[in-house]
Amino acid sequence: MKKLILTGLSFLFAITLTFAQQGTAEEKAKETVTTLTEKLTLTEEQQASVYNIVLEKATAKYALKADTTLSEDAVKEQISTLTSTADAKITELLTDEQKAEFAKYVEERNAKKEEQPSPIQPVQ
Repeated sequence: MKKLILTGLSFLFAITLTFAQQGTAEEKAKETVTTLTEKLTLTEEQQASVYNIVLEKATAKYALKADTTLSEDAVKEQISTLTSTADAKITELLTDEQKAEFAKYVEERNAKKEEQPSPIQPVQ
């Protein structure tokens, strides 16, 4: 009986951790804008524009992950396209000094992604 209860509690704990890691598109956009503001010293105007771009990307990304009809490779490819498009739009908003810092940020972000490949999981 103890084993059954402990197994059930372990299962509930694992599910809780899984859902705790997922956030909304708005939360992700706010987090990204905060990070970029710290690294690039964005103005209020730039922050609003970047937020809209990142929110659009995050919303599309969550929609792609939720689409179970697409293959994993197709989802990765489309997310990569979304990311590069968003990066290009953000670059257009930046000053020359900020563009150099943003390029470093993108390189660091890409290096982190290569270090820890994460399997794509559908958003529920």
